[in-house]
Amino acid sequence: MKKSVFKRAVSALMAAAIGILPCVNAYAETSENGQELVSMMEHYGSDYIDDNLDTKTQQLIILAAMTSLQAYSQIEEQTYTALDLGVTPEEIKEAVYQAAPYCGYTKALSAIESVDKAFEERGISEVESQATVTEEDRYEKGLEVQRSIFGSEIGTITDDMSESQKVITEYLSGICFGDFYTRDTLDVNTRELLTLSVLTANGGCESQIGSHTNGNLTVGNTRDQMLAAILLCVPYNGYPRTLNAMNAVNAAADAYEEATEEE
Repeated sequence: MKKSVFKRAVSALMAAAIGILPCVNAYAETSENGQELVSMMEHYGSDYIDDNLDTKTQQLIILAAMTSLQAYSQIEEQTYTALDLGVTPEEIKEAVYQAAPYCGYTKALSAIESVDKAFEERGISEVESQATVTEEDRYEKGLEVQRSIFGSEIGTITDDMSESQKVITEYLSGICFGDFYTRDTLDVNTRELLTLSVLTANGGCESQIGSHTNGNLTVGNTRDQMLAAILLCVPYNGYPRTLNAMNAVNAAADAYEEATEEE
């Protein structure tokens, strides 16, 4: 069996093990070592994940995490799985797009190529743009969304800032939020969970995970939803990144709840 096919087989069977494929024998012809590896992963299924995340959200989280991890052959197979489970082409593309400003545009572009291969195989035509902003209003609209999540002090450019700080402040509001969070198809709750999932897959983003834990709680997502999203991706991220992310979420959520109680 070719290496790429083996990778797809492991990915498909891993997905089945955590309860997101309707059948387990789509790629049954794995090597003996491959079968052993898949059997080691069968325990990743969890009622806790299913109780806190619906099927569509799970599919989108996996796509976003795989984009960060550059798992391009698996993204193609994951796209088939998502389509089979009722996720729309627009939602699939938005999950990959949402990852772009957090893991890098080059990774997202390569992921979209894998998605497009799956779409072509299924006879899905080009998905229309979901953009809602222009070059002229992207910063203002992004700042509005950003402040609704993180507070009115966020995103303010002041005269005493260095030029580099002004640039990154404008980028964060205009690009991360203006270009992406304002797009149609996915709501802000889903986008915040996807952002958290990409940051976890990136590794080393515990500070940003803390900030987006606050963002998730502000828009109405729960601690359990965030932890379920992180646990869902254990097979893709491994344990060190998972544990670091869980610790960051719990610490930020504890502080958020304490501050809320004091108000």
